[in-house]
Amino acid sequence: MIETISPKDNMEPLAERNEIDVLRARISELEQERTITRSIFGSLVAFGDSLIAVRESFSDLSALLVETSRANEDARRQSGESQTGLKNMSTHITEISNHIRAASEQISTLNDNAGQIGSILSMVDDVSRQTKLLAFNASIEAARAGEAGKGFAIVATEVRALANRATEATLEIGKLVRKIQTQADNADRDMQTNAGSASDLESDADTLLSRTEHILDISAQGRSAMSTAAVLSEIELANLEELELKLEVYRVFMGLSNATEADFPPETDCRLGQWYYDGSGQGLFAASADFKALEIPHREVHESARKAVIFYRKGQLDLALQALQSMERNNLDVMQRLRNMIRKDQAAKTVNQTVPFTKAA
Repeated sequence: MIETISPKDNMEPLAERNEIDVLRARISELEQERTITRSIFGSLVAFGDSLIAVRESFSDLSALLVETSRANEDARRQSGESQTGLKNMSTHITEISNHIRAASEQISTLNDNAGQIGSILSMVDDVSRQTKLLAFNASIEAARAGEAGKGFAIVATEVRALANRATEATLEIGKLVRKIQTQADNADRDMQTNAGSASDLESDADTLLSRTEHILDISAQGRSAMSTAAVLSEIELANLEELELKLEVYRVFMGLSNATEADFPPETDCRLGQWYYDGSGQGLFAASADFKALEIPHREVHESARKAVIFYRKGQLDLALQALQSMERNNLDVMQRLRNMIRKDQAAKTVNQTVPFTKAA
């Protein structure tokens, strides 16, 4: 008996072959996608290597900025000491100038007093001349009186001698007063010259002090910028290390790394953690609310990274992806808070004004 093949039986192998062809085409597409994906993953590995190179460059830059910042701080202290010395010198010059002016005024007063003494001596000289004239007239009258005028003549002679001595003394005192006046005039001119020199020196000291303060202001601005740059480089260097940590997690997911959760450090051991707990972060930003709030999301970044690797190794992909999302979310929170801290710190430095120096009167 001959078996008859129905059209339906002929269609079933054809459908299976078509389905197999579709599956083969799909497998071919997946193989191509897999090849492309592996190529992309390889590029990401190269990107990770470039991140390491950037981190090393940032590390060198950060070290240089820290060293330069320390040198600037030493220069600031020395400049501050120089500024203090200039202020003291300016104050002393002002005091000397005031003393010179006071001495000049005293010499002028002495010169005036000497002039008054000269006027008094002139009066005494007039009295002496009149006394001599009276004594001379008295001698004449005594001579006319004869014996009766002898006693009066003796008195007149003594009065005339006394008047002569008074005249001689007045002349000597006048010479001395004129000498004092000459010396006082010379001293007054010298004092006036010294006072002018002291005033010029005082003006020069004030100008030098003003320029020094201007230089210190510029230096302070440069020092502030250098300090900010050092902090920024340190923070960005820490951020790069966090990116390396995340990239290593993705390499595990891509099958390009054999790292386990033990290879991912806790938040206290990474560069950002060391800066936060033991480095300059505490000294610079301890009072900042954003700085205080960094601890929890930063810890979550590291814990989520370890959890993502653990879940991936166990084949719990849903939990692994959730851990990845948590890692990214918390890392973004950390970076935003770091930026807020820097902005607020820069704004605070901008509003700070240098108090001008007021010279003592």
